[in-house]
Order: sequence, then structure tokens, then C-alpha cells
Amino acid sequence: MSTRSGLIKGLEWVETRVSNYEEMKVFFRKTLGLPLNFEEERKDFIQFKVGGSKTYLAILDSVKTAIPRSDGFVPTFEVSSLKRFAGMLRRKGVKVGDTVIEGDHVRLIDFYGPNGTVYQAFEWKRTARH
Repeated sequence: MSTRSGLIKGLEWVETRVSNYEEMKVFFRKTLGLPLNFEEERKDFIQFKVGGSKTYLAILDSVKTAIPRSDGFVPTFEVSSLKRFAGMLRRKGVKVGDTVIEGDHVRLIDFYGPNGTVYQAFEWKRTARH
């Protein structure tokens, strides 16, 4: 994905934030038969492969992470610099979350569209191998 700012590298995953993490994990894995791509060591985030798509389907445990549950899916964009991306959005008047979320391998931040829809941006941690 090419953008004028050059900051967005692609759409990495779409995430649903749930309070019934284990039940949803069984649903996507066993019921739908989606193969596992990755699960955090803390068992609070999991990604599934979806056919030949390069975008993953993810589940986040809203109870363990204390991140509010979502009613739908949260598109998650890979960016080259989370700090620069968040700064660019703020300068353009976009509401950006106050907290950078530290995952095992990534750093993330929420941002919001004009209608209040939540989106997420992430960058790989420099020490992470991906």
C-alpha cells in the first residue's frame, strides 16, 4: 500500500476485541478451521491465517489487556514510524489514543475516524524478528 506520507506500509490484520477470548479462539480455530499464525506468550492476542489472504484475523482479550471491547473489527495498519504517524494524524486534527500499547513484538496505538470508528497502527519493535 502506498500513501502520500509514506508511513503506512500495509493492512496487517483486522482485530476483534472480546471478553470471551478462549471461546472465540475455539470458534475461529476449531469451528471455522482457521490455521494459527501467531499467539502472544501472555495468551491475550492471537492471529489466524485466512486462506491466501496476506491480512490476518486477530482476537484480543479485552479482559486481560484492559482495552475496551469492540463491536466489530479494528483494521490494523503497519506503519514505518508509530511516533511520526501519530504526530501526523494529530496535526491533521485526528483523535489519537493517549496510550501506546506494548505487545511482545509490536508497539500499537488507536486512532479514530470522523464517525468515531476505531483503527489501530503498529510498528515492529526493533528487537523483534518478523
